[in-house]
Amino acid sequence: MTMRFVPNTAYTATDSALKIVYLWLDFMRTASPGGPGWTIPRSSDGTVGGAGDNISGYLDLGNYVAGVSESWFVIRQPDGAREILYARASVSDSQWHIFVSETAAFTGGSIAARPTAVDEKEVMPVTNLVQAGQGVLHMGADDAAPYGWWFWTNASGSFTNGNGTHAMIPITHAIQPGDVGTNPCVFFCDPQQDGLIEANLYSGNQTGVYSRLSCFEPGSTNYQCVAGLIQRCLAGSNFPNYCSQDGAGKDIAIPITISRRSSYGSPFFKGITDFIMWNGVDRNEGETWEGLTRISIGDVNVEWDGLTVPLAS
Repeated sequence: MTMRFVPNTAYTATDSALKIVYLWLDFMRTASPGGPGWTIPRSSDGTVGGAGDNISGYLDLGNYVAGVSESWFVIRQPDGAREILYARASVSDSQWHIFVSETAAFTGGSIAARPTAVDEKEVMPVTNLVQAGQGVLHMGADDAAPYGWWFWTNASGSFTNGNGTHAMIPITHAIQPGDVGTNPCVFFCDPQQDGLIEANLYSGNQTGVYSRLSCFEPGSTNYQCVAGLIQRCLAGSNFPNYCSQDGAGKDIAIPITISRRSSYGSPFFKGITDFIMWNGVDRNEGETWEGLTRISIGDVNVEWDGLTVPLAS
């Protein structure tokens, strides 16, 4: 599995959120080695809708007149097993519905209505994926199973001023028996509330941005919020940010454990992801290490391409 990566794409204050969504879409459908090679089997640019890839520019995503002209697209992972649907939710260009079909079964769709699937699950009812404004966009995706991907915007180009992140995070180590569906992924969205990834991963935060981390719950037909556990240990390492390093000065690897909130009842454990990991020691925003294979964002880090020093200003 190789992480395909776009190091940085600058956008101006006159660009809307649609451009960031489009740039991510364009990267995702780019064949390897330039991108991860996802496909767009169905889409609507507001004038042509249905089968095929009808999105040729970011302005195609700007059409929304409820019941008359709507933009949406279905994106299918390279092995064809799973599809994700993005559909405009309102006249606000940053508001989108997100649905998943575990069997890649989205059909229909027109310029006036999104496609549907018999097994569709709604990931986010209405979410602001990104904000408009001047800044920088970074993107990364794996072109083989388990197909993790993420995009991350910065309002001012500075790593200390994050402005939105959206990711599909594989839970590769274990899946809780009894989960509805077979999706091994967590969807994460941190649009505009505080701009930092870690706010959505702490198990102790039961409200606010916490609900932006979501995953299938046992017995549910929709995605629900879950917790990304932190650890506090009186006699040993705490994470994130307070672990020791080994003799080579490298961080101890700390995968994030995903579990259900206690208010949802047992079973609690859902799995472990190392696509996004806790930082073992305090790091600067945008700092890379381990041969440029990881990059720090807040209290966590994500896979990096191993080649490019990120744009920080």
